[in-house]
Amino acid sequence: MRLPFRPLPLGLLALGGLLLLRLVAVEGEGARRLLVLFPWSRGEVAFVNSVTGRPVRLLFYPLWDFRGFRALTDPETEAYYTGGEYAWNEVLAQERRRELVYCSEVGLSLALGPWRFWAEGGCLRARLLWPP
Repeated sequence: MRLPFRPLPLGLLALGGLLLLRLVAVEGEGARRLLVLFPWSRGEVAFVNSVTGRPVRLLFYPLWDFRGFRALTDPETEAYYTGGEYAWNEVLAQERRRELVYCSEVGLSLALGPWRFWAEGGCLRARLLWPP
């Protein structure tokens, strides 16, 4: 027995495509840019801690919100942020945010998928616009 081929309706395909895309607004230094990302795109914030002088990288994903946060740094810098009281990455893994704001006097970079933004003496803001 052979079943007839029935293509999916165009509206269903469009809805499926929308569910796979993420629309993110990035603002900083008087500029705004809209980005289209996939939920598996990687995000990263990188900066140098002004007290320890050591690099810090925060990794995350834009799933339904910004999540899957993980910090990469040395033990001394992690202790600076946590006071040695808790495991930083365990706490960060629970974070769920629709908006991220990072500021630095020294400088920072924000990468979302293939795009990279820089701020020095200012802030970068990323807002997840879609999905709502």
